[in-house]
Amino acid sequence: MSPYSSLNTLYSRSLFARDDSPPSNFTCARPKANEHGELLSLGITFKSLMVYITAACLILTAMSTIILSSKHLLQYTVPKQQKQIVRIIFMPFFFSVLSLFSVLYEEKSIYLKPITQVYEAFCVAAIFFLFLEYVCPEEAKRPAYFTQVENQDKKGNVIPGGSLLWYNRTWVAILQFPLIKTILTVVEISTQAANVYCANSLSPKYAHLWVILIDTFIISGALTALFRFYGRLKPEFDPKHHALAKLATFKGMLIFLFFLDIIFGFLNGKTFKPSAKFTYNDLYYGLPMMLTAVMALIFSLSFHWSFGTRVYRDERSGPGRLPFMRAALDAANLMDLLRGIYIAFVKRSPDGVRSPGTYQGWVPGGLRRQRTLELNGPMFGPARVPEAYRGFLERAGRSRGSSRWEEDTRKEPRNMV
Repeated sequence: MSPYSSLNTLYSRSLFARDDSPPSNFTCARPKANEHGELLSLGITFKSLMVYITAACLILTAMSTIILSSKHLLQYTVPKQQKQIVRIIFMPFFFSVLSLFSVLYEEKSIYLKPITQVYEAFCVAAIFFLFLEYVCPEEAKRPAYFTQVENQDKKGNVIPGGSLLWYNRTWVAILQFPLIKTILTVVEISTQAANVYCANSLSPKYAHLWVILIDTFIISGALTALFRFYGRLKPEFDPKHHALAKLATFKGMLIFLFFLDIIFGFLNGKTFKPSAKFTYNDLYYGLPMMLTAVMALIFSLSFHWSFGTRVYRDERSGPGRLPFMRAALDAANLMDLLRGIYIAFVKRSPDGVRSPGTYQGWVPGGLRRQRTLELNGPMFGPARVPEAYRGFLERAGRSRGSSRWEEDTRKEPRNMV
């Protein structure tokens, strides 16, 4: 096969190409079989060069990941925080592994690349759980904690009832992302195999349009909820945890991958032209994955700064620290994330608040009415009318002190702080 055989059809393969042209002028973008470029001046093909660079990045990323994760596992003193950190630390390594296989087997890259986004979705949930541990480590106290967090509208006016409703919505927005992303990945791989995905078309007859629409809606909702969660609770984060640095480095990886797809989508077929030495597969499938491996190495090194172990250094031994293997198994156990996903889809709110009847109709002023919270555990004592319900009474026009019952409801439980 001539190395120039794909030159005439490359433009039609570019991302977002129109498919309303005659069928002979449109081809769905897919890797070409048995493409081999000529040797470079180095004496190797461009594909071989990309393989060497990607493999080197993988080795360095693996070393960086093993060193940092081992530090956490050897100083595993706060398991609920460090298990999330270890999962995030392994994200660059996971990306590098799939990048190498995608460069080695360019024809199979369309089935490998989507898998990276599944791990990315679980890491979004992991960093959310990590931030939850920072602001309120005890899960049973979170309903009371978020009930007391001040809630404001866009104009800065305080909304009665605290932020429990906002916390529930944030949980659902973030924890539904991993499962839906997994389903979308299965759909993408299946439709690619059936030749009905067509990444360079936005026609509704192909799966690409529908996957992109759903994916954009879900990921934008999850990331927006995560950033708002950090923004609203920023004063509550202990500076020693470097929450902003963690969010910045993690967000940096996602932004890089997003713009990498956009740039190669628009440049392919316009700036990148196949030649005797640079084949279509090399330019459109191999090169982006090689750059992903380079990016993964850079961010893996930056994780030593943002996800360091200084705050977890503890000279204690015994009960204050898990053995290395038990710590590794604990970090690999995804039951906490799966439980969070179950809550998001089935209960629609985290534990501590009964989901049925959480929202019941509109009330004057455009606020939602919350039923009485039913908190788990004996520590909260008998049921009390929460701040949200008292706010509803005030907005409905009932004055404070109009009855002995209302006077009693203003008394805060001593052990809810």
